[in-house]
Amino acid sequence: MRPSIVQGQIAAATEGAFGDVQFTRRTAGSTLFVNPLMAAYFTVDLAALAARCLYLDRLENTVGMRQVATRVEAFRNEIITRTPRVFPH
Repeated sequence: MRPSIVQGQIAAATEGAFGDVQFTRRTAGSTLFVNPLMAAYFTVDLAALAARCLYLDRLENTVGMRQVATRVEAFRNEIITRTPRVFPH
């Protein structure tokens, strides 16, 4: 009876749509931004993702983004990272 705006955004992102996508009359006349990453945001298993994070324990007891960034940087300095590559467009 009443289409879900959130589910519609996820469906639009899954189909590859992005930007101001209108998929229901409920959003007519408004600007609705569909992020192409929404499909991943709403389908990721956060517990499984966190379990794979090799520096999660280092983030405990952090206060603020500066501390988080410093600890992530320290972790990255201890490992061998992949060479950055240009993302194909």
